[in-house]
Amino acid sequence: MPTLLTVIPVYNGERFLGATLDAVARQTRRPDRVIVQDNCSTDDTRAVFEPFAKLGFEWCPNERHVTSTENFNHALRLAAETDVLHLLTADDLIHPEFYARLMAPLETASGRALAYSAYEVIDEAGVVREKADVVNPFPVTAEGRVRDILRDTFIASQADLRTICLPAVLMRTQRQPLPVRFRMDYIQCADAVFYAELARECVAIFEVQSVLCQYRRHAGAATSRNRRDPGAVIADEWRAMNAAAALLGHGGLRGWLALWRRRCLLAARSFVKLRQSSDQSAEYRRDIEQEARAHTGGVAWRLGQLAVLLRDALRPSAKR
Repeated sequence: MPTLLTVIPVYNGERFLGATLDAVARQTRRPDRVIVQDNCSTDDTRAVFEPFAKLGFEWCPNERHVTSTENFNHALRLAAETDVLHLLTADDLIHPEFYARLMAPLETASGRALAYSAYEVIDEAGVVREKADVVNPFPVTAEGRVRDILRDTFIASQADLRTICLPAVLMRTQRQPLPVRFRMDYIQCADAVFYAELARECVAIFEVQSVLCQYRRHAGAATSRNRRDPGAVIADEWRAMNAAAALLGHGGLRGWLALWRRRCLLAARSFVKLRQSSDQSAEYRRDIEQEARAHTGGVAWRLGQLAVLLRDALRPSAKR
């Protein structure tokens, strides 16, 4: 049976770390090793961890404080020490069957591979948010079907920012160092580019269509902080979309059409942000439109708006 190593990078995570560690402890197939990689926390994170030491969970403090991205890259070094590596964010949760369900398809892979589950969004209290600003990008089926995903199909989904959720992913490493790392120059979309680049090196990609992960949105999360600067987020999204799309190598007319499609998609995403920011200042809303139009141009901006309006008009709920 392949070995499984879970690494939980954390910094000042006393509020949610206990629930995350408890979710790991309740697994029907527990990891062979669980390492909490502490980034020089200044709160009671260590005290929250201590009761789990008796389960064999390991405490691994950094020598100095680094950025959160560096801390995740530091965790990637452990890929060579295990067959399967899981990076679990210190405020998110996994279903008791998470490892058992995702390890099953990975055991059939003959080389590097990815397996990921669907996810749902919860709030600070752990209550599921029905109308979250991020949503699972693929269907959830009653039987929790496992789908083999073509490599180019997966990369294209990352280029569309239909991104998988980082704590919902297991990486089969074959006890080899990973060939890619999280890029330091992204504020929000480093994971989309990371998984697109890693997919190029994979022999198999498995999508488990069950909600086995809960992604927690709270004020202290990086995604919540980034929302304060929507222009920077839009610029980050555009760079990530193009970086992932470049891996597909589409040129000529196909490449030109794909670029136009990305422009319209960015326009649509930005228009949704604009509509969701009605309670924000005029400057905040102007930042969204100006940054989006700088990348999309006027025609794609209007086409993206039209696509959103048509989608909403055709939704069954809009007719009731």
